[in-house]
Amino acid sequence: MYQLESQIKNIGRESGAALVGITSKERLYDAPPSANPDYLLPSTQSIISFAVTLDRKIARDFISKKDRLAHCEERKRMARSLYGISDHLVDFLKSEGFDALGVDINSNYRPELGATDVTEMTEFIPEFSHKYGAVAAGIGRLGWSGNLLTPDYGAMVELGTVLTSAKLESDPLLEQNPCDLCKLCASVCPVEMIGNKKTITVKVSGITEEIAEKRPNTCCWIGCTGYHGLASNGKWSNWSPYRLGHPLPLNKTDLDALNIRLQKADPQMYLGENSFTDYRKAMFNSDWFSNTVCGNCRLVCWQKRDDREYNSRLVVNSGIVALNSYGEHIVTSEEVVELDTPYIVRVAVLKSEYGKVLASEKSAGKTRGRSPMDTEVLSCIYR
Repeated sequence: MYQLESQIKNIGRESGAALVGITSKERLYDAPPSANPDYLLPSTQSIISFAVTLDRKIARDFISKKDRLAHCEERKRMARSLYGISDHLVDFLKSEGFDALGVDINSNYRPELGATDVTEMTEFIPEFSHKYGAVAAGIGRLGWSGNLLTPDYGAMVELGTVLTSAKLESDPLLEQNPCDLCKLCASVCPVEMIGNKKTITVKVSGITEEIAEKRPNTCCWIGCTGYHGLASNGKWSNWSPYRLGHPLPLNKTDLDALNIRLQKADPQMYLGENSFTDYRKAMFNSDWFSNTVCGNCRLVCWQKRDDREYNSRLVVNSGIVALNSYGEHIVTSEEVVELDTPYIVRVAVLKSEYGKVLASEKSAGKTRGRSPMDTEVLSCIYR
């Protein structure tokens, strides 16, 4: 079998993976339920985990707010790369007579009781957890944020997984956790998802990881989707111009209910096709915009502490974002006004620009933003 493992790793690397690891299914018996591969492929005997790396310059330009669009496009490139690696591995394993299945890389969640679609979900439990598979395959360990950290790349990786009926030899586990508990991931989250003090434990492959106690998953969803991007001190934001106008609820029930209301109001959710209905199709669609506004907790987390400290300073000194009349998310030091929208959220716009548009009776209602929300908001505030 060692020849088969070598072939698998060579195919993964030749297809673009920076890291490839293998684990047996048995190693995941003590992991959380989302690490059970039988949910997708009952014949699974082994899991192949692989990772591609994010570009550091693009990441720094994103978190410092020099350039948003390059990172948005890179997310699509990374997704296409992961799908390509997965397809090559699946084709090879099937040609050898084994069952094989590539796990989708995003937006596929296990059904939740009472939820008719993704807009009513609150837990967002993946069909299979890429990060737990990666821990079991020796690629990395869980950091304070709960993200996967690797020795060479920190958290700057995107993960993919292939499940197979081939019984393969497992790679050694990573003994030393790369996370040094700097907790800078917590300081760059605008919705304060990641705690600073309290911990929880997660067990994977006999390893007990101690990570931050976090707020409910809907808190992260609200921040990373862009429904609320402003930090509590009001001095910086992620790349979203949207605000709730009030603190996020502390109670899980209220927070979950708020997230459902936000998703139900989001124009994207009513498109015939979107990244939630078919993520793979969206990533290969040249016209689809990958609307990325956050991810700070991962993007600041490089392997060297000096780099992490520098990255965190970039975030908290990056300023705030507003939506201009051309549908662009722009960084501004100018005074902004927050306007109500029909979508529960408020939007930050430039006070000077807003006044000029209204005074000139210019219509920006036909301006198309990069996201459905931006387009609809523009049509409301400048009609």
